[in-house]
Amino acid sequence: MIATSSEMKKIEQNSGLSSAEIMAIAGKKIAAEITSAAKKNDTIVFLCGPGNNGGDGLCAAAHLTDMHAFIVQPLGKAKTQEASYWEKQLPEKCFVSKRKIPGILKKADLIVDAVFGFSYHGKIESPLAELFDYVNALHKKVISIDLNSGCEADSDKADPHALHSDLTLALQCYKPNHLFRKDHKIFDQIKVLDLGLPLPAGTSYLEMDEKRFLEFYPCRNEDAYKGTFGKTLIIGGSYGMAGALCLNLLGAKTAGAPYIEAALPHEIYAIAAAHFITPVFHPFARNSLAKDVWPLVGTAKAIAFGSGSVNMDGKNDILDYLLQNASAPLVLDAEALRMLHFNTWILRFAKCPVILTPHIGEFAGMLNKPVQYVAEHRIELAQQFAKKNKVTLVLKDPHTIAAFADGTMYVNQSGCAALAQAGSGDLLTGIMAGILTRVPDIKKAVPMAIWLHGYLSEQSHSREVFPLEDYPHLMDIFLQKHNM
Repeated sequence: MIATSSEMKKIEQNSGLSSAEIMAIAGKKIAAEITSAAKKNDTIVFLCGPGNNGGDGLCAAAHLTDMHAFIVQPLGKAKTQEASYWEKQLPEKCFVSKRKIPGILKKADLIVDAVFGFSYHGKIESPLAELFDYVNALHKKVISIDLNSGCEADSDKADPHALHSDLTLALQCYKPNHLFRKDHKIFDQIKVLDLGLPLPAGTSYLEMDEKRFLEFYPCRNEDAYKGTFGKTLIIGGSYGMAGALCLNLLGAKTAGAPYIEAALPHEIYAIAAAHFITPVFHPFARNSLAKDVWPLVGTAKAIAFGSGSVNMDGKNDILDYLLQNASAPLVLDAEALRMLHFNTWILRFAKCPVILTPHIGEFAGMLNKPVQYVAEHRIELAQQFAKKNKVTLVLKDPHTIAAFADGTMYVNQSGCAALAQAGSGDLLTGIMAGILTRVPDIKKAVPMAIWLHGYLSEQSHSREVFPLEDYPHLMDIFLQKHNM
């Protein structure tokens, strides 16, 4: 489970245990992890802050009877009652004076980071910044308790001086910051320590993995036919950009969309039809939209529009019609997003669920803000945009995030650098439309599509020369593995 700092506080408050009891449980479990990571008679140095994160470290140190435990308190003595109790359980010889800190850190076999917990915000100042830099430069084995000191629990932010670790022990739940490892690279591995606290049914962060995907993905019954799940409508492509539409179709096929309709400009029909034989194609011109495209909208179970539509004649008419008349979930990508620049307000009047799939640059254009600013504030900006405009925002990145109108978030953990190539976003749009056809619940379907898009990229290929055309085959292997 993923919990924000406020959600974690509620979990602790509702556990029926006192802070001292929770600290005792955490300290003992942390000590067990340290014991398995170190050897008898190793020198373990604890960097302990004055709060309860430092108290967890002090409690763990008190349990390490077969190791040489030393305590460094860079911000002074413990200030909470719980931490003070464990501070008093340790002999005076364990506490390191200021002048001996560099020497004991050099001697350490393992350093335990317990300076800041999930309440940390702001900036690391001198002399603590120099101490953290010194520790990082030693390249010792480091274990961080709950969060690496210098990381903000509820964001993707890590201070430039934050402590790096080989292992981070998340207490009871992952925190949002843990989900952005590809960005901050602050730890190598992470492990959740179960403290046995009762957990709520859910938090504001959704999760998706292989088990959940298979649980939500509906199988075809023996009496299924092509229309069992409904029709997937893809509208896209234009002169010079037929490939984008083809990738949409490839994605929808990967997701298992059994009945795909493709509305596309006349001039690219021959290209698309030469590559795909199962979709029903509806070539159109601007003056034939009412005859060739509008009737398709009302019968679709899910719709995608915008990929490769830069040179599409009539694209503005199509976007307006979809927002005013569609009732099925509508995925907007690429050119459809650029058409929303300076007029995102129209999204609030859409009659259907709208899912936007921008990358950082496209999102910056929609907000009319610098790309760097958007990259540094992506979580809060995505949340604000989704809530204000009553849409689902899928912000594509190494850790793609989905922000829902009710404040719920999803941060994707699957995927690799193989997706850093043109066309991978078009593929995601098709996968999302295909999943939405089979799974009408937006808060299930969107994470499923994002996760699947990333997961399949990790299978059986090099990252440098990854053929997107293999996605349906990789999906087939995945489903065969589970007898589906």
